[in-house]
Amino acid sequence: MINKKFTKVIIILGAVALLLSACSKPGGEFGRMKKETAPTSVIVEIVQPRDLEEFIKVVGTLEGITDITLSSEVNGKIVERYKNLGDWVNTGEAIGRIDNADMKNMVDQAEASLLAAQASFDSAQLNLTTSEKLYEDDKISKMAYLEAQIGIKGAQANLEAAKAGLASARRLLQNSLFTAPVSGYITNISLEVGEMIGAGSPVCSIVNSKKLLIKTGIGESDIMSVSKGQHVSIHYDDYPQEFHGKITGVGIKPLMGTASYPIEIELDNSEGLLLPGMVVEGYILAHVYEDVIYTSLNNISEKYDDKLVYTIDENNISHVINIELGDEVDRNVIIKNGLQIGDKLVREGYENLQEGTKVIIKSVYQPETS
Repeated sequence: MINKKFTKVIIILGAVALLLSACSKPGGEFGRMKKETAPTSVIVEIVQPRDLEEFIKVVGTLEGITDITLSSEVNGKIVERYKNLGDWVNTGEAIGRIDNADMKNMVDQAEASLLAAQASFDSAQLNLTTSEKLYEDDKISKMAYLEAQIGIKGAQANLEAAKAGLASARRLLQNSLFTAPVSGYITNISLEVGEMIGAGSPVCSIVNSKKLLIKTGIGESDIMSVSKGQHVSIHYDDYPQEFHGKITGVGIKPLMGTASYPIEIELDNSEGLLLPGMVVEGYILAHVYEDVIYTSLNNISEKYDDKLVYTIDENNISHVINIELGDEVDRNVIIKNGLQIGDKLVREGYENLQEGTKVIIKSVYQPETS
């Protein structure tokens, strides 16, 4: 019985020894697993000096280059409306009018009063000329001459009052026709035929959006980097294209209650793609770092106080490089020391690397040129 148990132990130990021996050989299972481990895939960028542009970002709401509300200057009943919401109107073009029959009568009466006042003035003028001649010949008294002088002054006052009355009547008649003081699109209109309108009531709003304005502000650290006439790249989320604007005004004092200096940006919108009220972003070129080596902050790892990146050599082996950083610009940073022109800098996949890791370069990143 003991011999049988001993024999079984010997057999088991022999089997384990054979298994361990097989696994330790290059052709064994563990050897095959190690040999079949795939290299790490990475995306690299070829290090080369480039210009790095630093922009000032601003955000603002678009406004029409002109944006006014036309109000009625007279009371009356609306009898005609010539324009509708969204219509384009030119300066001086009629939008609507109120009943002006009484105003026309007032003009006729004022014109008649002016004619009468003019006749009275002419008569008083003739009387003064005659009285002056007679007084010089000592044929009338001084009192009669003074009366002639007083008469011409009264006639002059009546004439001026008649002229003012006619001007007022004509102005009322003119104001009975609502005309556009500026060119633009009608964005709101309050005229309804048959309704009464009072002096001071809004007629319509007119906005010229063929040119747009952005009124925004920038901080004191950026104000010295902007000037009138400077180009601004405008972007709106729903459109892929860039719109071009320019700075038309720069304030020298912060806005009330803020630390922002006001600036105004004007842009052409002749195609009508943008609308007043849209919120856009603007980018103003503030500085250009010429021929520098830089990369995204996302490509840099940290170990204690060291800033590290990975490069790949000609044998597709990774190496850890300690670098010295310079200025940060947006999400990029200038690399002052540590990298050489032509190095293959790892942009994606460095999380799985260490010194000496075998890699496969999946692709080479091509940076955009300025």
